[in-house]
Amino acid sequence: MEFFHDIEWFATISFLIPLIPGWILFRKLSGEFRLFICIISIVFILSYIGYYTSEHNIHNLAIYNLLYVFQFYSYSVLFRKLLPSNSSKWFIRIIVILFTVYIAVKIKSLVFPNEVYNSYLPAFMSLAMILYCVLFFNSQLGNLRTTFIYKTPWFWIVTGLLLYFSGSFLILLVTNYFMSRGNNFVRSLWILLFVFGIIKCLLMGIGFLYINKTSWKKSF
Repeated sequence: MEFFHDIEWFATISFLIPLIPGWILFRKLSGEFRLFICIISIVFILSYIGYYTSEHNIHNLAIYNLLYVFQFYSYSVLFRKLLPSNSSKWFIRIIVILFTVYIAVKIKSLVFPNEVYNSYLPAFMSLAMILYCVLFFNSQLGNLRTTFIYKTPWFWIVTGLLLYFSGSFLILLVTNYFMSRGNNFVRSLWILLFVFGIIKCLLMGIGFLYINKTSWKKSF
């Protein structure tokens, strides 16, 4: 139990790896980067609230639902700015509409959740993020101006997001199944989820090493 909370704390604090350089360089960054820093700042706050309430045995499923909803809509806005093609933008619109319909149908259980974890909400969000990241890399590979993609900040940031949400998709999808059966295996899965979160923040932090005057404008 103690190890579980320790690694959850470390995964939460690891957001500071990209946030500290992001806050320092905030005024010099492009609009897309500023939006990204604002997103992960709020995600960090909500994640810490989730950790704090968990530590004190406070019911916090509504906090996690808010975290998933916020991440979906905010990252949808970010990727609409990063993806230049109209087809990509229309794809994101369709995903947003589908997600919004689901939210509207489940709004009561999301705002006032019982003790049952809603696995479909974070799984939907994770799947959407995976698709957004794949679209980003596809657009970058087709961009002749991006010669060394691994030397761009967004490569490392989107790689971190892709790794995290690819790993979290199945974990979050089966969480309700194991929790409803009182299976402690779910703790092992969430420890793995926290590890993915730490790796994600490390990769995001690496991305800030590649920020220079040209990348402040745009990385593609």
